[in-house]
Amino acid sequence: MRMLATRRAYPEACSRTAGIKFEDADMPNGWEPLPMRRPYRVMAVGRATTAFFAASEDEREAQFFPRFKQMLAEWEELGARVIASFCDDVLQVGPNRHPWAWNLIFEVDDLDVAAAMVQAVREPVDGVRLDRYLELEVRVGRPFWAREE
Repeated sequence: MRMLATRRAYPEACSRTAGIKFEDADMPNGWEPLPMRRPYRVMAVGRATTAFFAASEDEREAQFFPRFKQMLAEWEELGARVIASFCDDVLQVGPNRHPWAWNLIFEVDDLDVAAAMVQAVREPVDGVRLDRYLELEVRVGRPFWAREE
């Protein structure tokens, strides 16, 4: 409760939720914050870059695909557990005009795992940086309330 009083008196000195538990928060209009529950759901969305399509078949086979498969295994070693996958390349070819070509949904126990998943794309391994060949975004959410909760 002391943190709430400090936050009200000096809001600029405290971050929005530092040290405050949701159950202790006093919302001015009476609403209650919905906590994010573990495990977290994260969705990795991606697509190939123009560099991927410009690369020769040999370059893709020798550099991109081995590192990409290795990165997916690293994500699981970090603790990301695959829930579902979706790739919409059935009815299209070439560079994607839509925002994302593939979606991988994971559960993670810590958001640091999600940050490390993105970092794995940036890290050069054996001279290969995957961010040359693909774009990636990791989104945080929760199970769809009308279906799973």
